[in-house]
Amino acid sequence: MTPVIIVLIIFLLLLLFLFIRFRIYIEFTAKESEITYTIKGKILKVIKVFEVNSGEKDKKKAKKNEKKEDSKDNNVLKIFRKVIAEQRGKLIHIEKLSVDGTFSIEDAAANALLYGLFLTLWQFLLIFLAANFSLEHQSYNFLPDFQKDRNEMVFCSILRVESVHMVLLVLHILMEARKKKT
Repeated sequence: MTPVIIVLIIFLLLLLFLFIRFRIYIEFTAKESEITYTIKGKILKVIKVFEVNSGEKDKKKAKKNEKKEDSKDNNVLKIFRKVIAEQRGKLIHIEKLSVDGTFSIEDAAANALLYGLFLTLWQFLLIFLAANFSLEHQSYNFLPDFQKDRNEMVFCSILRVESVHMVLLVLHILMEARKKKT
């Protein structure tokens, strides 16, 4: 009786895994004095899988690991590129995309022109992302500061990948590769 219960529990956990969403949080902050970034991978918004902050990696260790992992990384990147090309990016959902901050140069007219240019570039970016990915929420609050000479920008993005789609797509790619070999 217990092996049946264990198998049932394992089956339910696997089924639950297929409907879990994997999120990647990307935050990029640029101020006059420094530029920082944070990349986090989470499951269910709570369980942290990985986190990378600016300045954490030792460059010597990174160079040694690069040589060992180059072939693996190339294969993964090839599969990832193929997935995006086939699915036109709809596998990846952009849950949040935002730009906040202020910018300023001494000339008020130049600030206004830059604001119009940045807003136009933002709209082109949104058109591109909406055509190639599922884009849910976006906000743009990158405004000129006419009072103080302050330059800072915070870019935040949350990417979501659903496990069931990823597993099905990997199985599809593997089956196609087998068909091509035979």
